[in-house]
Amino acid sequence: MPGERATKMLILSSARTLFGEQGYEQTPVEEICALAGIAKGTFFYYFESKQFIVRYIVAMQLEEYKQRLWEQMDTLEDPISKVEFFVSALMEQGKTANEANSYFKDMEPEWYCTVVKEERMLALLPLLEDVVIEGIQHGYFRLKNPSACTTIAFLGIDSYLHIKPVQSDETKRGIREMTAKTLGLKEALFAL
Repeated sequence: MPGERATKMLILSSARTLFGEQGYEQTPVEEICALAGIAKGTFFYYFESKQFIVRYIVAMQLEEYKQRLWEQMDTLEDPISKVEFFVSALMEQGKTANEANSYFKDMEPEWYCTVVKEERMLALLPLLEDVVIEGIQHGYFRLKNPSACTTIAFLGIDSYLHIKPVQSDETKRGIREMTAKTLGLKEALFAL
């Protein structure tokens, strides 16, 4: 129903404006409703809480990022190049803040960090898994359980990026080694 989508986008737009101006913590649901021109019950019909708005924003931005990443990866010829590009893109994305990061004036709360991790995995893991399956079909990867290995590689990369500085050679070497071993590649074939 078009009216429902428009109402949801109005709430979302109002929340984004207020979160950007005042911060997440300083923005009560009542102010979002006032700016959107809706009743509080309407807000809760579309979003369970302010946290769900932030989750929606993060998911929306990651979906856009995934589309751009897929288009870029689709121009590459072989699965190893695609995995290298994917890993490099994850490393680059790990250095940049998304819009929702700016909503938290001091330190990002733990729930937000969890949301970002979960949404990154939901959006980006299937992309890596598709490339790994393509690599298996073309004989680049020899894996018995591509889904599990891809998940382990993704979580390993993501965790590594939160422990060490992204630009260091040690981080790149660690990610390269872990990804190559998890996907059954010789490390020499995998360049970062």
